[in-house]
Amino acid sequence: MKKLQLYLLTAMVAVITFPALTSAAPAAASGTWDDCNFAPSFRAAGPNFVGTVGITENFFGTLSGTYAGTERDVVLADGSATFHGSGIFTGSVAGLSGTATFSYEGIAPAGQQIRATWVLVGVSGALLSVKGHGTFDGSFDGFSDACDAGLYSGSYDGSLNIRP
Repeated sequence: MKKLQLYLLTAMVAVITFPALTSAAPAAASGTWDDCNFAPSFRAAGPNFVGTVGITENFFGTLSGTYAGTERDVVLADGSATFHGSGIFTGSVAGLSGTATFSYEGIAPAGQQIRATWVLVGVSGALLSVKGHGTFDGSFDGFSDACDAGLYSGSYDGSLNIRP
C-alpha cells in the first residue's frame, strides 16, 4: 500500500511540476475557407506542368483568420493534379490568437472536388500551445483579375491539441 501511495504522490508532483506533460483531450475543428491563387509560374515537364502559385486564404469557424503562402502544383496531362503548400496562418484557433505554420498536401482529380490533409503548428502568441491536423475539400469557383490562378472554396474539419 505504501508503494502505491508513494507512486501516486510522485505522479501528482510530476503533473504539478511539469504541466506540459499533460494535455487536454483533442478538440474538434470545423468550418469553411475561400482562397485566391495568384501569380502563377508554370513550366512544361513532358506532357505535365509543374509550377507555383501564391495563395491568400480566409478561414471561418474554429480556425478564424488568414493564411498567406505558396503552393507547388503538378498538373498531369489528364487534367488531374497534386499539390502541396505551406505558409503562415494569422488569427485565432478555438478562440486563441497568434500565428501558426500551416501546411497541406492533396489531390485534385480532373472534374472533381479537391481533397487534402492539413497540419497547423502554433508559433506565437496563445497559438504556441496549439497543434492541429485534419482534412479539407473544395472546388474551383472561377477567376478574377487579382486571382489569376483561380478562386477556390470549401470546408475543413480536423482535431486540435491545445496544451494547458
